[in-house]
Amino acid sequence: MGGVVISSESRDIFKINQRIKVIVPDRSGLAEQYRSRIEDITAENMVIAMPMSKGVPVRLQQGDIFFGRTVINHMAFEFTSSLLSRQINPLPVWMIVLPYNIKKIQQRAFVRIDLTILVQIRAIDANEMLDDTIINASTKDISGGGVQIVTGHKWPIGTKLMVTIHYPQIGALTFKSEVVRVFQPQHELAVFWVGIRFLEIAEKDRSNIIKFIFKKQLEQRRKELE
Repeated sequence: MGGVVISSESRDIFKINQRIKVIVPDRSGLAEQYRSRIEDITAENMVIAMPMSKGVPVRLQQGDIFFGRTVINHMAFEFTSSLLSRQINPLPVWMIVLPYNIKKIQQRAFVRIDLTILVQIRAIDANEMLDDTIINASTKDISGGGVQIVTGHKWPIGTKLMVTIHYPQIGALTFKSEVVRVFQPQHELAVFWVGIRFLEIAEKDRSNIIKFIFKKQLEQRRKELE
């Protein structure tokens, strides 16, 4: 990708001193986002401040692909790049491939990704008691704030649920949740897309879910380049 030429559209998006977020795998095998800043842009590459984790430089091998995000004029963009080289003096920086695969994205509170995961659901009644019936379903997409599931069961909006989700690499997590959206994509079929918002979630669990989502996004980006 070293021959990428930055387009006029990209020049409108990326500016020197602009803040960006770099998303790379962490030691847990998930993924983490780190703050950075654009230090320089040339015809051949971009220079960004070396991402740090608690004062320690983030490790990435030469040629490794990562993706990033930036916001300009209240619009969010996602892009792909890879590491060309590192430099410590006079400032710790990364030389990276000019951003490509640039996409405008919605600024949601939590990043969302399409993924199928097994889910078990029990309704919570007005007395905060759990229904004995367990509904098995699967997710259509996931985020750090909730999930959208595919199911043959239709709950009224506002219904409280206890939802157990079997996240790969994380394990089963159970959240008190609420139905916020119900959509029937084909009226002739009793199949519903149900949007569920987490009401009670530990920040550690939310952080691990977001890291898992970032990891999946990295994997998707790499597959797109194969």
